[in-house]
Amino acid sequence: AYHRGPDDGGIFIARSVGLAHRRLSILDLSEKGHQPMSFEGVTITFNGEIYNFLELNQVLISVGYTFQTGTDTEVILKAYLHWGENCVQHFNGMWAFAIFDERKNIVFCSRDRFGIKPFYYMLMGDKFCFCSEIKQLTALRGWTSEINPIRAYEFLAFGRHDHTAETFFHQVFQLPQACNLIYAIDTHSYTIKKYYDLRERLENKSPTTLSTAENITLFQQLFDDAVRLRLRSDVKTGSALSGGLDSSSIVASVQNYLTINSLPTVQETVSACFEDKRFDESRYVDAMANYTQVQSHKVYPTVEQLWNSIKTITWHQDEPLASASIFAQFLVFKKAKEEGLKVMLDGQGADEILAGYDKFYAPYFKNLLQKNPYLAVRAFVQYFHHHNITLKAIWQGIQSRKSTNYQHLFHADFMNNQAAVFKRPADFSIADCSINLLYTIGLPMLLHFEDRNSMAHSVESRVPFLDYRLVEFCLSLPENLKIQHGKRKYILREAMKERLPEAIYHRFDKMGFVTPQNVWMDDHKDFLIIIIQAFIKKNSSILAANTIDFIKKTLQNQDYSHYSFIWRVFAFSVWTEVFEIANSTARSSQ
Repeated sequence: AYHRGPDDGGIFIARSVGLAHRRLSILDLSEKGHQPMSFEGVTITFNGEIYNFLELNQVLISVGYTFQTGTDTEVILKAYLHWGENCVQHFNGMWAFAIFDERKNIVFCSRDRFGIKPFYYMLMGDKFCFCSEIKQLTALRGWTSEINPIRAYEFLAFGRHDHTAETFFHQVFQLPQACNLIYAIDTHSYTIKKYYDLRERLENKSPTTLSTAENITLFQQLFDDAVRLRLRSDVKTGSALSGGLDSSSIVASVQNYLTINSLPTVQETVSACFEDKRFDESRYVDAMANYTQVQSHKVYPTVEQLWNSIKTITWHQDEPLASASIFAQFLVFKKAKEEGLKVMLDGQGADEILAGYDKFYAPYFKNLLQKNPYLAVRAFVQYFHHHNITLKAIWQGIQSRKSTNYQHLFHADFMNNQAAVFKRPADFSIADCSINLLYTIGLPMLLHFEDRNSMAHSVESRVPFLDYRLVEFCLSLPENLKIQHGKRKYILREAMKERLPEAIYHRFDKMGFVTPQNVWMDDHKDFLIIIIQAFIKKNSSILAANTIDFIKKTLQNQDYSHYSFIWRVFAFSVWTEVFEIANSTARSSQ
């Protein structure tokens, strides 16, 4: 099954270049949208959406270009002919594409500003190979599934994913966000150039002179326009609704768009819910659905579904599953496909640009303390009040972090990889924290999960909060418009105040798309131990022999502070089996 593109396919071969494409038809569903698409010596294979393609179409028509299709693919081709590699500066969207330029004998590749769409590449002998998913490379003659031990160590020890250009596979790389890659066919060499620097963009912005009310209005306008552009589609569109502020705001904005344009369309949403009320957000989902009168679809993930599908999901992800939340999201997109929703809007990026995580409070309180100690203390007290945090909970959190050193469980040789571990940049301000999360440890991992889970079911996921105009605006705002009176995402909350039910407007907890992962692990201890034991026996160069005793004891005592580590070992074990990494011998350096 062609999961990324079941609707059409094509192959282009010229000289020593071959391009292949599978199409998921979203715009101009006719045969005219066939890819690879060629025009005047340039040929493209493209994954993603350029949301402002209609506006760019008019600009290009004004300088003499004509168009034969209603696709954004044709717009990219002619934008490249007109602006060259600077064409990407004009795009508002998500993309990963390669253009073979016969005139220059190069392949021009590009990935969007925030890496929403994937682009992998590797040099294999005299070949430059690239793809949307790493598993495509496994079909190449001469391929061997060889582990990248540094990335493996970081995942097992810290749960890190997708935070560098390296991947779990040795010598397979991902093109960084906001970068172009130009491959010169004659010399079999490539260069990577960054075309968009968010920090530089922020430094060149003048400080805002708008009032709080004016900033809230401008935010609402930018957000609504980001949603409007992402509703451009020739197929049925829906929204993922978790019941949190971010996804509810998207649903509210879509509903506002339908209302002001007098469109009869009934918006549809898909949500993951649980019978165990400790992990269930149904009441918030229902509150939003009733308030906006959308058609709500729900899925109820079970542990049996998880164990039955873990290998399939791992295959789609190309990487070990960081948590069971990926499985729940997988079922959301499965349900979307069953309901005929070919495009889904989702809330990724909101926490990163609007200070939605607890980690934002450290630079916030630190900077506030330097400016006004009284306000800092008051904000600290308000934070405790709004989030129902006790001193006991803080102490438990500190103790948990202290007890998560697993070095004694790794093979001595494998521990050599810690010398090359990625160092996350420091967070001196909320803006610093946002940039670090957007580009390193945080969002790239979530976007990876989102893309593979949606495309596994031939569904395109769109993320309005990552419209670059909105990102730049939010990161340039004063800190008190993101955190105020201890409340996170203040400006979003106020901009959506009239569109949200009270239950969501006043909701300050953050569940973070949780699942009963620990409960499921407790119920299937023996299953986990069997899988992990087999992995350790086959891969003795990674984990020490005493690891299995540690895992058994931890599960027996229900010491939940170590359950995430056990899950990672389990998920890693499944990954090595799925991708036939028979003997994961530790390579000390790349």
